[in-house]
Amino acid sequence: MAMRGLLKSVGLAMLVMGLSTSVQGAPKTGGVEMQEPPDPEVAVRSEFARVKAENTVEAYERFIRRHPDHALAEEARKALLRLKQ
Repeated sequence: MAMRGLLKSVGLAMLVMGLSTSVQGAPKTGGVEMQEPPDPEVAVRSEFARVKAENTVEAYERFIRRHPDHALAEEARKALLRLKQ
């Protein structure tokens, strides 16, 4: 029983030590710094640039399905109509 208590204490101490080192700097996983997540707006605009370069019905339809409420969806709808004429 005393051994289990000791193991819990050691485990808790290791957890606290691990948390305190990861809080100080950038997020780390397995000792490797993680990149910041991309800005969602930048990602959508980048996706739309690729869609425009592809300039196909399928690409515009896919963009509209993925981002129906985004401001660029209206531009995608207009481009889609032009392609379908």
